[in-house]
Amino acid sequence: MTVPSAARSSSRAHAVRRVVLRRALWAVPLLLGVSALVFLLASLTPADGTSGFLGARGEFTNTQTRAAVGELLDQGNWWQACLAWWQGALTGDWGTSTILRAPVADTLAARIPWTALVMTAGLLLGALLAVPLAVAAARRPESLAARVLTGVAWALSAAPAYIVGLGLLLVFALGLGWLPAGGLAPPGEPLTVATVASHALLPALAVALSQVPWIALHLHAALIGARSSDAVLAARLRGLPPRTVTSRHVLPVAVVPLLALLGTRLPELVVGAALVETVFSWPGLGQAMVDAAVGRDLALLAGTTVCLTVLVLLGNLLADAALVLVDPRVRADDL
Repeated sequence: MTVPSAARSSSRAHAVRRVVLRRALWAVPLLLGVSALVFLLASLTPADGTSGFLGARGEFTNTQTRAAVGELLDQGNWWQACLAWWQGALTGDWGTSTILRAPVADTLAARIPWTALVMTAGLLLGALLAVPLAVAAARRPESLAARVLTGVAWALSAAPAYIVGLGLLLVFALGLGWLPAGGLAPPGEPLTVATVASHALLPALAVALSQVPWIALHLHAALIGARSSDAVLAARLRGLPPRTVTSRHVLPVAVVPLLALLGTRLPELVVGAALVETVFSWPGLGQAMVDAAVGRDLALLAGTTVCLTVLVLLGNLLADAALVLVDPRVRADDL
Protein backbone atom coordinates (compact mmCIF):
# COMPACT_ATOMS: atom_id res chain seq x y z
CA MET A 1 0.00 0.00 0.00
CA THR A 2 1.35 3.42 -0.94
CA VAL A 3 1.81 5.87 1.91
CA PRO A 4 0.27 9.31 1.15
CA SER A 5 2.77 12.13 0.63
CA ALA A 6 1.24 14.14 3.48
CA ALA A 7 1.77 11.25 5.88
CA ARG A 8 5.36 10.85 4.71
CA SER A 9 6.02 14.56 5.20
CA SER A 10 4.54 14.46 8.70
CA SER A 11 6.66 11.43 9.57
CA ARG A 12 9.83 13.13 8.31
CA ALA A 13 9.02 16.32 10.25
CA HIS A 14 8.46 14.27 13.41
CA ALA A 15 11.80 12.53 12.88
CA VAL A 16 13.56 15.90 12.48
CA ARG A 17 12.00 17.14 15.73
CA ARG A 18 13.28 14.05 17.52
CA VAL A 19 16.78 14.65 16.18
CA VAL A 20 16.67 18.30 17.31
CA LEU A 21 15.47 17.37 20.80
CA ARG A 22 18.09 14.65 21.22
CA ARG A 23 20.91 16.96 20.07
CA ALA A 24 19.71 19.73 22.39
CA LEU A 25 19.85 17.36 25.36
CA TRP A 26 23.34 16.22 24.42
CA ALA A 27 24.56 19.78 23.86
CA VAL A 28 24.27 20.80 27.52
CA PRO A 29 26.72 18.28 29.04
CA LEU A 30 28.98 18.62 25.99
CA LEU A 31 29.32 22.39 26.39
CA LEU A 32 29.93 22.00 30.12
CA GLY A 33 32.62 19.41 29.47
CA VAL A 34 34.32 21.46 26.77
CA SER A 35 34.44 24.59 28.93
CA ALA A 36 35.73 22.61 31.92
CA LEU A 37 38.47 21.13 29.74
CA VAL A 38 39.47 24.63 28.59
CA PHE A 39 39.95 25.84 32.16
CA LEU A 40 41.74 22.64 33.16
CA LEU A 41 44.22 22.79 30.28
CA ALA A 42 44.75 26.52 30.85
CA SER A 43 45.66 25.83 34.47
CA LEU A 44 48.33 23.34 33.34
CA THR A 45 50.05 25.70 30.92
CA PRO A 46 53.10 27.77 31.96
CA ALA A 47 51.53 30.91 30.46
CA ASP A 48 51.07 33.80 32.88
CA GLY A 49 47.75 35.64 32.82
CA THR A 50 49.35 38.69 34.42
CA SER A 51 51.90 38.98 31.62
CA GLY A 52 49.13 38.61 29.06
CA PHE A 53 47.18 41.42 30.70
CA LEU A 54 50.15 43.78 31.00
CA GLY A 55 51.50 43.03 27.51
CA ALA A 56 54.42 45.22 26.52
CA ARG A 57 54.04 47.22 29.72
CA GLY A 58 55.05 44.21 31.79
CA GLU A 59 58.72 44.94 31.22
CA PHE A 60 58.37 48.30 32.97
CA THR A 61 56.00 47.20 35.75
CA ASN A 62 57.38 46.80 39.25
CA THR A 63 56.92 43.73 41.39
CA GLN A 64 54.28 45.28 43.61
CA THR A 65 52.08 46.26 40.67
CA ARG A 66 52.45 42.83 39.08
CA ALA A 67 51.40 41.21 42.34
CA ALA A 68 48.34 43.48 42.56
CA VAL A 69 47.32 42.63 38.98
CA GLY A 70 47.86 38.92 39.62
CA GLU A 71 45.66 39.08 42.72
CA LEU A 72 42.99 40.93 40.77
CA LEU A 73 42.96 38.29 38.02
CA ASP A 74 43.13 35.30 40.36
CA GLN A 75 39.91 33.27 40.33
CA GLY A 76 41.07 30.31 42.38
CA ASN A 77 41.60 26.86 40.93
CA TRP A 78 40.36 25.83 37.49
CA TRP A 79 36.97 24.43 38.51
CA GLN A 80 36.15 27.51 40.59
CA ALA A 81 37.06 29.74 37.64
CA CYS A 82 34.92 27.61 35.30
CA LEU A 83 31.96 27.70 37.69
CA ALA A 84 32.26 31.48 38.11
CA TRP A 85 32.41 31.95 34.35
CA TRP A 86 29.28 29.86 33.75
CA GLN A 87 27.40 31.68 36.50
CA GLY A 88 28.09 34.94 34.71
CA ALA A 89 27.48 33.53 31.22
CA LEU A 90 24.01 32.27 32.15
CA THR A 91 23.06 35.79 33.19
CA GLY A 92 24.49 37.37 30.04
CA ASP A 93 27.85 38.40 31.52
CA TRP A 94 30.55 36.46 29.68
CA GLY A 95 33.33 38.31 31.48
CA THR A 96 35.82 40.89 30.28
CA SER A 97 38.70 40.13 27.95
CA THR A 98 42.02 40.96 29.58
CA ILE A 99 43.85 41.31 26.26
CA LEU A 100 41.17 43.22 24.32
CA ARG A 101 39.94 45.26 27.31
CA ALA A 102 36.34 44.74 26.20
CA PRO A 103 33.33 42.63 27.26
CA VAL A 104 33.59 39.10 25.87
CA ALA A 105 29.93 39.11 24.80
CA ASP A 106 30.48 42.18 22.62
CA THR A 107 33.64 40.66 21.15
CA LEU A 108 31.87 37.42 20.27
CA ALA A 109 28.89 39.23 18.75
CA ALA A 110 31.23 41.24 16.54
CA ARG A 111 33.32 38.25 15.41
CA ILE A 112 30.75 35.47 14.89
CA PRO A 113 29.44 36.90 11.57
CA TRP A 114 32.96 37.03 10.08
CA THR A 115 33.69 33.44 11.08
CA ALA A 116 30.32 32.30 9.68
CA LEU A 117 31.08 34.18 6.46
CA VAL A 118 34.42 32.47 5.88
CA MET A 119 33.11 29.01 6.82
CA THR A 120 29.96 29.26 4.70
CA ALA A 121 31.70 30.80 1.70
CA GLY A 122 34.51 28.27 1.92
CA LEU A 123 32.15 25.30 2.11
CA LEU A 124 29.98 26.55 -0.77
CA LEU A 125 33.01 27.38 -2.90
CA GLY A 126 34.49 23.98 -2.13
CA ALA A 127 31.29 22.28 -3.24
CA LEU A 128 31.17 24.35 -6.44
CA LEU A 129 34.72 23.25 -7.25
CA ALA A 130 34.43 19.63 -6.14
CA VAL A 131 31.07 18.58 -7.61
CA PRO A 132 31.94 19.25 -11.29
CA LEU A 133 35.34 17.56 -10.82
CA ALA A 134 33.72 14.49 -9.25
CA VAL A 135 31.04 14.27 -11.95
CA ALA A 136 33.62 14.62 -14.74
CA ALA A 137 35.87 11.96 -13.19
CA ALA A 138 32.94 9.57 -12.63
CA ARG A 139 31.84 9.67 -16.28
CA ARG A 140 35.06 7.94 -17.36
CA PRO A 141 36.65 6.56 -14.19
CA GLU A 142 39.42 4.75 -16.08
CA SER A 143 40.52 7.73 -18.19
CA LEU A 144 43.77 9.62 -17.66
CA ALA A 145 41.91 12.81 -16.70
CA ALA A 146 39.97 10.97 -13.98
CA ARG A 147 43.18 9.48 -12.60
CA VAL A 148 44.86 12.89 -12.56
CA LEU A 149 41.89 14.51 -10.81
CA THR A 150 41.73 11.86 -8.10
CA GLY A 151 45.51 11.94 -7.67
CA VAL A 152 45.51 15.72 -7.21
CA ALA A 153 42.63 15.41 -4.73
CA TRP A 154 44.53 12.82 -2.67
CA ALA A 155 47.65 15.00 -2.69
CA LEU A 156 45.71 18.10 -1.67
CA SER A 157 44.00 16.21 1.15
CA ALA A 158 47.38 15.84 2.89
CA ALA A 159 47.85 19.63 3.14
CA PRO A 160 46.34 21.30 6.24
CA ALA A 161 44.20 24.38 5.73
CA TYR A 162 46.80 26.76 7.16
CA ILE A 163 49.46 25.41 4.77
CA VAL A 164 47.09 26.01 1.86
CA GLY A 165 46.42 29.49 3.23
CA LEU A 166 50.14 30.29 3.48
CA GLY A 167 50.62 29.13 -0.12
CA LEU A 168 47.79 31.32 -1.38
CA LEU A 169 49.13 34.24 0.63
CA LEU A 170 52.61 33.77 -0.81
CA VAL A 171 51.44 33.51 -4.42
CA PHE A 172 48.45 35.82 -4.82
CA ALA A 173 49.13 38.47 -2.15
CA LEU A 174 52.90 38.74 -1.72
CA GLY A 175 54.01 37.41 -5.10
CA LEU A 176 51.50 38.65 -7.67
CA GLY A 177 49.87 41.33 -5.54
CA TRP A 178 46.43 40.56 -6.95
CA LEU A 179 44.63 40.29 -3.62
CA PRO A 180 45.04 41.83 -0.15
CA ALA A 181 47.07 39.88 2.40
CA GLY A 182 44.69 40.11 5.33
CA GLY A 183 42.21 42.01 7.42
CA LEU A 184 38.78 43.26 6.45
CA ALA A 185 39.81 46.49 4.72
CA PRO A 186 42.85 48.73 4.29
CA PRO A 187 43.59 50.85 7.38
CA GLY A 188 41.38 53.90 7.56
CA GLU A 189 39.00 52.82 4.81
CA PRO A 190 35.31 52.08 5.46
CA LEU A 191 33.89 48.57 5.16
CA THR A 192 32.09 48.06 1.87
CA VAL A 193 30.77 44.92 0.22
CA ALA A 194 33.46 45.05 -2.47
CA THR A 195 36.26 45.61 0.04
CA VAL A 196 35.16 42.80 2.36
CA ALA A 197 34.66 40.46 -0.62
CA SER A 198 38.18 41.09 -1.93
CA HIS A 199 39.70 40.55 1.51
CA ALA A 200 37.57 37.45 2.18
CA LEU A 201 38.43 35.74 -1.11
CA LEU A 202 41.76 34.25 -0.06
CA PRO A 203 40.56 32.99 3.38
CA ALA A 204 37.44 31.48 1.81
CA LEU A 205 39.52 29.90 -0.98
CA ALA A 206 41.91 28.41 1.59
CA VAL A 207 38.98 26.84 3.45
CA ALA A 208 37.45 25.68 0.15
CA LEU A 209 40.62 23.99 -1.10
CA SER A 210 40.91 22.12 2.19
CA GLN A 211 37.34 20.79 1.68
CA VAL A 212 37.55 20.00 -2.05
CA PRO A 213 39.49 16.69 -1.68
CA TRP A 214 37.09 14.89 0.64
CA ILE A 215 33.99 16.22 -1.15
CA ALA A 216 35.34 15.24 -4.58
CA LEU A 217 36.70 11.82 -3.55
CA HIS A 218 33.62 10.69 -1.64
CA LEU A 219 31.21 12.05 -4.23
CA HIS A 220 33.27 10.38 -6.97
CA ALA A 221 33.02 7.01 -5.20
CA ALA A 222 29.29 7.50 -4.56
CA LEU A 223 28.66 8.43 -8.20
CA ILE A 224 30.40 5.32 -9.46
CA GLY A 225 28.36 3.18 -7.07
CA ALA A 226 25.10 4.92 -8.02
CA ARG A 227 25.70 4.38 -11.75
CA SER A 228 25.47 0.64 -11.27
CA SER A 229 22.17 0.77 -9.36
CA ASP A 230 18.99 -0.77 -10.80
CA ALA A 231 17.23 2.61 -11.03
CA VAL A 232 20.01 4.07 -13.17
CA LEU A 233 20.16 0.99 -15.39
CA ALA A 234 16.38 1.18 -15.89
CA ALA A 235 16.66 4.88 -16.81
CA ARG A 236 19.28 4.08 -19.40
CA LEU A 237 17.13 1.31 -20.85
CA ARG A 238 14.31 3.84 -21.26
CA GLY A 239 16.63 5.84 -23.51
CA LEU A 240 17.05 8.89 -21.30
CA PRO A 241 19.97 11.20 -22.23
CA PRO A 242 23.15 10.74 -20.14
CA ARG A 243 22.87 14.24 -18.71
CA THR A 244 19.32 13.57 -17.52
CA VAL A 245 20.36 10.25 -16.01
CA THR A 246 23.18 11.95 -14.11
CA SER A 247 21.16 14.92 -12.84
CA ARG A 248 17.91 13.10 -11.95
CA HIS A 249 18.99 9.59 -11.00
CA VAL A 250 22.69 9.48 -10.14
CA LEU A 251 23.34 12.73 -8.25
CA PRO A 252 20.34 12.48 -5.86
CA VAL A 253 21.47 9.01 -4.79
CA ALA A 254 25.14 10.01 -4.48
CA VAL A 255 24.45 13.14 -2.41
CA VAL A 256 22.85 11.18 0.45
CA PRO A 257 26.09 9.62 1.81
CA LEU A 258 27.81 12.97 1.29
CA LEU A 259 25.30 14.63 3.64
CA ALA A 260 25.97 11.94 6.24
CA LEU A 261 29.70 12.55 5.94
CA LEU A 262 29.33 16.33 6.15
CA GLY A 263 28.21 16.17 9.77
CA THR A 264 31.33 14.25 10.80
CA ARG A 265 33.66 16.64 8.94
CA LEU A 266 32.35 19.87 10.45
CA PRO A 267 34.82 19.93 13.38
CA GLU A 268 37.67 19.77 10.88
CA LEU A 269 36.06 22.61 8.91
CA VAL A 270 35.81 24.77 12.03
CA VAL A 271 39.40 24.07 13.10
CA GLY A 272 40.65 24.75 9.58
CA ALA A 273 38.74 28.02 9.40
CA ALA A 274 40.15 29.07 12.79
CA LEU A 275 43.72 28.52 11.62
CA VAL A 276 43.04 30.26 8.32
CA GLU A 277 41.74 33.29 10.21
CA THR A 278 45.06 33.52 12.04
CA VAL A 279 47.04 33.31 8.80
CA PHE A 280 45.05 36.11 7.13
CA SER A 281 44.46 38.23 10.28
CA TRP A 282 40.73 37.73 9.76
CA PRO A 283 38.83 39.16 12.77
CA GLY A 284 36.83 36.05 13.57
CA LEU A 285 36.48 33.65 16.48
CA GLY A 286 39.52 31.62 15.44
CA GLN A 287 41.95 34.49 15.70
CA ALA A 288 40.40 35.58 18.99
CA MET A 289 40.78 32.04 20.38
CA VAL A 290 44.46 31.89 19.42
CA ASP A 291 45.15 35.32 20.93
CA ALA A 292 43.27 34.33 24.09
CA ALA A 293 45.27 31.12 24.44
CA VAL A 294 48.57 32.96 24.03
CA GLY A 295 47.58 35.70 26.50
CA ARG A 296 45.86 33.26 28.89
CA ASP A 297 42.65 35.25 28.63
CA LEU A 298 40.36 32.63 30.18
CA ALA A 299 37.08 34.46 29.71
CA LEU A 300 37.69 35.06 26.00
CA LEU A 301 39.15 31.58 25.52
CA ALA A 302 36.12 29.92 27.10
CA GLY A 303 33.72 32.14 25.16
CA THR A 304 35.29 31.50 21.76
CA THR A 305 35.59 27.76 22.42
CA VAL A 306 31.95 27.46 23.46
CA CYS A 307 30.80 29.50 20.44
CA LEU A 308 32.84 27.39 18.01
CA THR A 309 31.44 24.24 19.62
CA VAL A 310 27.91 25.59 19.19
CA LEU A 311 28.65 26.30 15.50
CA VAL A 312 29.80 22.70 15.06
CA LEU A 313 26.68 21.36 16.81
CA LEU A 314 24.37 23.53 14.71
CA GLY A 315 26.07 22.53 11.48
CA ASN A 316 25.96 18.88 12.46
CA LEU A 317 22.28 19.21 13.31
CA LEU A 318 21.49 20.82 9.95
CA ALA A 319 23.36 18.07 8.10
CA ASP A 320 21.52 15.32 9.98
CA ALA A 321 18.15 17.04 9.56
CA ALA A 322 18.75 17.32 5.82
CA LEU A 323 19.71 13.64 5.71
CA VAL A 324 16.48 12.65 7.48
CA LEU A 325 14.42 14.76 5.08
CA VAL A 326 15.97 13.52 1.83
CA ASP A 327 16.46 9.84 2.69
CA PRO A 328 13.35 8.01 3.98
CA ARG A 329 15.55 5.03 4.93
CA VAL A 330 17.22 7.03 7.71
CA ARG A 331 15.51 6.88 11.08
CA ALA A 332 15.87 9.46 13.84
CA ASP A 333 17.06 6.75 16.24
CA ASP A 334 20.03 6.06 13.93
CA LEU A 335 21.45 9.57 14.39
